[in-house]
Amino acid sequence: MADEYNTQSDQEMLDPSSIADEDNTQTGQEIQNLVMKLDEHYANLEQKRQVFENSIGSEIEVLNKDQNEARKLRHSLLYGSDDTSSNLEAASQNIANVKQWLNENTLDSEDEEEQGNNFSVLIVDDDRTIRETNRRFMALAGTQKQLRMEFQEAKNGKEAVYLHLAGACFDLILMDNQMPIMTGIQATQLLRKMGVKSRIVGVTSEPDRQAFIDAGLNNCIQKPLNPGKVIEFLAVSKKRRRTDTSQA
Repeated sequence: MADEYNTQSDQEMLDPSSIADEDNTQTGQEIQNLVMKLDEHYANLEQKRQVFENSIGSEIEVLNKDQNEARKLRHSLLYGSDDTSSNLEAASQNIANVKQWLNENTLDSEDEEEQGNNFSVLIVDDDRTIRETNRRFMALAGTQKQLRMEFQEAKNGKEAVYLHLAGACFDLILMDNQMPIMTGIQATQLLRKMGVKSRIVGVTSEPDRQAFIDAGLNNCIQKPLNPGKVIEFLAVSKKRRRTDTSQA
């Protein structure tokens, strides 16, 4: 009797229909998740298509083709196979195909959003050690403020001016004053005359900072810099850039 009971239990545990039901449930959930991703992708394509409506016809054709493919894949997920164990292999292959298509074609909207967190800084100082130290402080502060910092350096005011003449532009310029060839005061005056709107923060060891401020600084910090000072003026710079962007 015990052997008969154990045989029945083993048969129940190994019932193919029970295993198929469990697999079908998991497959159904995965299909729904992929359908949602396809819907999101389709909406993104529609938004982009509207932007290109007045653009060249080839762009519209590419987007329409992509949208049609998304429709077909969505339909194949929902109606391409029934929920029987015999079609599990076909459904799995269909799921794999959709995943691959999404990986190859989904718009990289997250990366586009993250670009708003980029923050460019020009560090102007004739002392290499100070440039490197200020860069470390700025990188640390940027991490705390969830900014992706981008740095460029200039060894004197003239290099900073030339960078802007060449078309460079920065969210923040960290400007030393006492430098050879061109001082921070001279460089700041020229940059403002050129129409540079970047936030310029002067860094100086001189007790009288008024002349530097009058040259066109947004702020002037007493040397030496430390992480606390950097976080303070970086927060102001970030807030100002966000305001400027919203008004543009």
